[in-house]
Amino acid sequence: MDPAPEPEPTPIEQPAQDVADQPATDAAEQSGEESDAREDQNAVPLQTAGQSADVNNYLSKLSRHLARFYEYPRRSRRLGQQGTPVIVFEFRRDGSLVDHTLRDSSGHSLLDEAALNMLSAAAPLPKVPADMRGNTFTYALPVRFSLR
Repeated sequence: MDPAPEPEPTPIEQPAQDVADQPATDAAEQSGEESDAREDQNAVPLQTAGQSADVNNYLSKLSRHLARFYEYPRRSRRLGQQGTPVIVFEFRRDGSLVDHTLRDSSGHSLLDEAALNMLSAAAPLPKVPADMRGNTFTYALPVRFSLR
């Protein structure tokens, strides 16, 4: 038994600054996909999808949703592994995932896989409010695994 409480994830509070300024097609290029293979080449970076208050409210809702699926791998805990993988994902207005990839590794494959699995398990994501613009959205999510 692992008596330590599960740490809270730190997704979505603030993305890495460089990610917020990148056009959505960069995420597809970084994942190795051809942009013409994407369903919607006009994916909107989530941070620019509307009024900042609306986006922040949605990000809070998304963060709470993802936190329910956060799991720190027990083996990684035992091995003392820590890190912050960054996953880039694209999703539709209805919350369905289009794609998700690992942009930055934590340096530990178990943690990287846990971050990707968290997103897969969390699908579908919360629906995007009508007052936000765009049909698909991209977002870079740092997922911190820290043993405190």
